Amino acid sequence: MNILVIDSLPLFAAGVSNVLNALDAQGVFIDTHYAVQIGPACRQAEPRAVVMEWSAQDDDARQRLSELKAVLPEVPVLLTVQAVGRHVVGDALRFGAAGVVDRQATADVLLEALQRITSGAVYLPPISNLSPDDPRQSPGESPAELWRRLTPRQHEVLQLLAEGKSNKQICRVLNVAEGTIKNHLYALFRQIGVNNRTEAALWLSRCKASLVRLQMCAM
Repeated sequence: MNILVIDSLPLFAAGVSNVLNALDAQGVFIDTHYAVQIGPACRQAEPRAVVMEWSAQDDDARQRLSELKAVLPEVPVLLTVQAVGRHVVGDALRFGAAGVVDRQATADVLLEALQRITSGAVYLPPISNLSPDDPRQSPGESPAELWRRLTPRQHEVLQLLAEGKSNKQICRVLNVAEGTIKNHLYALFRQIGVNNRTEAALWLSRCKASLVRLQMCAM
């Protein structure tokens, strides 16, 4: 199978190609310094997955990812970033990525990420590996503050999860694919700092209590 590697560093792409050997895959490299319009090249490569350089502050990177998802909407994209922070993970998922890895990650991590996204799952780094320098989230941010930063859809997913519904049940209620729910849960767990469904439900309970206290103080 082909893995499309979109990057500005040929040396990095060469390292990715070495990792691909373990997957019995062939890398197709596109240098982003010269290939701004990546649509035609993506079609020709017919990739099973894409490994793409990413910076949330880089408008060109966003444009490339937008073009890529328009041309290959069903192909999972793994973004490589300089520093993996919570805001980076959130942006990546919001723009349609299936995973995020640090550009300094080991070959084993990259291989695990590729195996996961090509199997239809999402790959995100452990919470403990996320950098704490998210400018939008301070270490002392309260559950109520975090709640306000979640999207309306994330609110719905979290509430249904807290009610004890399975992924399939949540899919039926919201009329979305199960893969979409998995993406929401991965993003939610990272954003609110929990590791599983039970912790997420407890977090929501604390969050509601915090919101009630704030409302009472405002009266």
